[in-house]
Formats: sequence, structure tokens, C-alpha cells
Amino acid sequence: MGEAGSPIRVLHVDDDLQYAETTAAFLERERAAFDIETATSASEGLARLDSATFDCVVSDYEMPGESGIAFLESVREEYPDLPFILYTGRGSEAVAGDAVSAGVTDYLQKTSDTSHYALLANRIANAVQQYRSQRALEESTDRLSLFIEQSPLGFVEYDPEFEIVRVNDTLTEIFGYAEDELLGETWEVFVSPESYDDVDAVTSALSEASGGYHSIDENVRKDGERIMVEWHNRLVTDDTGDVVTIFSHCQEVTERIERERNLAQLQDFFAEAEELGDLGAWEFDETGVSTWTEGTRRIHEVGDDFDPTVEDGLSFYHPEDRERVADAVEAALEDGDPYDVQARLITATGECRWVRSRGKRIEDAEHRTVRGFIQDITEQMERERRLRLQNERLESFASVVSHDLQGPLTVAQGHLELARQEETDDHLDSVDSAHQRMQTLIDDILTLARDGREATTTEPVDLHTAATACWQTVETGDATLETDTESVVVADPRRLRRLLENLFRNSVAHGSLPSQVDESVDRSSTPPQSDAVVERGDGVTVTVGDLDDGSGFYVADDGPGVPEDERDAVFEAGYSTASDGTGFGLAIVADIAAVHGWEVSVTDSESGGARFEITGVSTGP
Repeated sequence: MGEAGSPIRVLHVDDDLQYAETTAAFLERERAAFDIETATSASEGLARLDSATFDCVVSDYEMPGESGIAFLESVREEYPDLPFILYTGRGSEAVAGDAVSAGVTDYLQKTSDTSHYALLANRIANAVQQYRSQRALEESTDRLSLFIEQSPLGFVEYDPEFEIVRVNDTLTEIFGYAEDELLGETWEVFVSPESYDDVDAVTSALSEASGGYHSIDENVRKDGERIMVEWHNRLVTDDTGDVVTIFSHCQEVTERIERERNLAQLQDFFAEAEELGDLGAWEFDETGVSTWTEGTRRIHEVGDDFDPTVEDGLSFYHPEDRERVADAVEAALEDGDPYDVQARLITATGECRWVRSRGKRIEDAEHRTVRGFIQDITEQMERERRLRLQNERLESFASVVSHDLQGPLTVAQGHLELARQEETDDHLDSVDSAHQRMQTLIDDILTLARDGREATTTEPVDLHTAATACWQTVETGDATLETDTESVVVADPRRLRRLLENLFRNSVAHGSLPSQVDESVDRSSTPPQSDAVVERGDGVTVTVGDLDDGSGFYVADDGPGVPEDERDAVFEAGYSTASDGTGFGLAIVADIAAVHGWEVSVTDSESGGARFEITGVSTGP
């Protein structure tokens, strides 16, 4: 029937055409918005209503054929809410009563004073304004109802006491209740006991219009399942500010909250991993935009307010390394070549650090984008430098042993052979024995100095076959080898043979000793480290087998074993309780294990002897 502010179309019905036209003229002069049409009978008025749209009807009471009251009754049958003003020259309580009973909007009596036209204009305007407002409210309510019923969000309406008066189908689906099970209930029907206090605070804030408009709570479905639900609440108040009703809409966010929780945990884990590993992540694209994580900022020693570009990032590198890094970055960005470079970095505080930067292009990004990691490797580079110096010293030491000692020993052995040709003397046998021990000592020292520094080439090795072959190369006397293994281990074959040979010699040499030690060093010139009596024993049984947990293998014997307080010391270079031992045999075993990334330890065998366990061993096909 028209919106507020638009023209007001009025149908004036009066059997006196001249009076009707005069009234129309006065009304249009009073209100420019008025658009007046006239009809001279009730039947003509009904016909006009059927063919056009009007905002108000003004009708005389006394008309031939059909009175104004009868006309009003006919209008109300078709247009129950259309404003209808009875405008008559006949005034009586009876007419007014009949008009009210028939549903008249207003009643005004005609007078000879033209000022009453202004009153009529006001009555018409007020009636139309109220009519339009009511229609707008009804249309808004209809739209709201349609929105509520078709909304993908759950909806609930509460009265001022927070009792439920209305819900939609989505809400019943979320919580598993039927509508009639919820009407009259309070919010407590949804809320888990652990969330009562939080929700109570929300409803209190809503009641006081001081907040509570958004919350995420743990709720409970009818079947007892606990879910996370996000709520948005709105108040409707009257002119005095009193709460009339509360609308709430909601959605289940259990999966979203879980994803957010997992993401937060991953972010915390990533930040911790960055810190522990001196790592940082970064990303940049062809537009020059660069993103750094906290770890990257920490390595560069810049704050959160530093907003880097690609050029800024490159500027931190040492001038002698910068071009090499820039070329790698450009190749990754332009050609998609991944890169891995080590370079010096000058931090924001001026400290020089070694870093390793790795990056590759992300193919599905909007712009050509490179993403990667940077790692502070300063300590690693320092360790490698110290290791190089140590290796150089070891090489120098090995050269001294190999050349400066080996030469005089060879000369001494030659003179000994010449002396034996001229005479036989037990003292010469002692000299020969001493020469042999010196040669063994030189060989073991060279092994310790060089073997751990050489590259390790591994391959699958059958442990049973290797053990059997090694046993044939060791002087075993009456000792016996038993193999209880089907393992194929990934190892350097040469080093594995040396490890097994040294363990076999150790078991055979000390099979009858009260403490398990290395066999090869002459302790006559150094203070003994054990009071154990050194005797070589025959008849020992040596067993090679697999560890039960599959982590490696063992070499065990049925000799006297190793006292618990000596087990850590037996792998130290130079430690021995044998008068003819070097003290390097088990140290070499430990070094060979370390080269492979294995660990070696000693414990008791099932028979009480020594059991050497080698763990961390990879197995082959």
C-alpha cells in the first residue's frame, strides 16, 4: 500500500460529488503528498478498490443504496487492515458505536468550518502512518520467520526469564531434541556442567545489556555427546529499556575448535623445534615480499617490527658469500632449482655466524614463490674445524709411529736375527717377544689413529658367515665358536671383521681370567690397573647371536666375565690387565662401533661370562 514518505492515495466516497471535490481540494492543499480520488457510491468505491491501490478510505455515512457502515463492512471483508475513516454530517453515539463495531479506523463529523479539513488531513496521515508501520512490521516479521526457518544456523528465542519460546529445525538437529522438548526449558538444557558459570555470566551480561553477545561453550546433546558451539546473542528492548526477548543463533564448531587447537599445538611445536635446532623458516616471492618466522628473526637478531624484503635478507650475508647466495636464490625463483648453501651471515648486532640455507620453489603459489629453512651451524662448523685440526695431529702422530718407530724396530729385529745365528740365549727370546709386542702396539695405535677417520662404505653382510670366517683367522686353541644368528647387518665388511676378531681374541685370551680385559699390551713398564692374575685359558665357548629386540647382535663367552666396576673402563685405550696386552683391542671395537653409529656395552652372559652387546645395527634384506 505504499512506503513511508511516498504519496498517500486516498479514496473519498460521498454521494455529493461537489462536496467530495471540495473536500479533495482542501485535503490536497493541506498535504502535498495526498492523491485524492472520488466515488459517489459504495458500489463505485468497491469497484475502485478492486482496480487500484489506496492507502486510506474516507466515506460519508448517509448514502443512497448502501450506508457508510455497510460499505465499511464490505471493505473489511476484503481489506481487513486498510485505514477507513467515517466522515459524516450526522453525528450520534449510535452511528459511532456501529462504526467501531464494524472496524472503523477513525470517526470524524463534518462541520461548516473549513478548519476541520486540517483535522481530517491529520487523521488520514496518522492512520496511514500507523497502517504502513504495521505492514512494515508484519513484513519484517515474515522475513525474519523465513530467515529463521531456512537458516543454516541454529536459532532459539528466549523470553526475559531465559525460557525457550521458539527454536528452528537446525537447532533441533544440532542438539537432537524435538521442538516440544525444548519449549519452556532454559539454556541449562544445552550446557555442560563445566560451562555453567561461563554461560551464567553471559546471560547476566545480556540481561543488563552490558555484553554477552558472543561466546563459545561446551554444550551437551540429548544423547550425551559433548560438542563445542559458538553463540551470537541479541537483545530486543522496549522504549523503557526493559528486555522484551532474546534471540540467539548458533553453530557447532567442534571440528573447528579441534583444528584450531591442533594448529596451536603445531605452532608451539614448530616454534620449539626452531629454537632447539637453531632453525628458522622463510618465504619470499617474485614481488619482493618476504616472510620470516620467529626462528629466522632470532638467527638474524632482528625484532618483530623488522619487515624484510628479499634484498634485505640477502644484505645480511657476508660480502664474500652474498653473490653465491643471491645466485642460488635467483635460480630457485626463475628456474625452480632447489638449493642448499652454507655461508657466513652478519647479524643485526654485527656478529658473524655460519648458516645453512635451503630453499625450493612452490609451484602452486599465486606468484613464483620460494620457501625454505635457515639453520645456524656455527657450532657445527667450529666442531668440524677442531676435528680437522685433531685429524691433522693424529695423522702427524701416526706418521711418527709408522716411520720413526717402525724403522728402528726393523733394525733391532734384524740385529736380533744376526745375533741368533751366532748363539742361542734365552735373553734373545725375551728380546724377540718384546719386539713382537712393540709391533702389535704400533699396529693398534695406527688403527686407532686412522681407522675412525676413513670413509665407511657399508653393505649387507651375513653375520654368521662373517663370524665363521673371522674365527678361522684367530688363534683359538681349544676354544669353540657357536653361532645363533640369521641376521644380515649393514656394515663395512673390513671393519666388521676387525671388530669380531678383536672380540674373539679377547674371549679366547681371557676365557679363564677372573676379569675380562684386553689381551695385547705389555704392562711391565706401566703400573698395573688391576690385581687380577693373568692366565690364558683353553676350552672357552664363544657365542655370536641376535639380540631379542632386534636392535643388534652380541658376542658372549662362558669365562669369568667382567666385574661390574670395570665395565666402563675396558673400552678405554691402554686399559689392560694382561701382561702381554696393548690395551687397545676393545678400544678399537668401540671405535669401529662408533664409526657405524652403533653402541657397544658389556654385561654378564647366561653362563656368567662376558657378553658384549652391539646395538643400533641396521639390518639388510
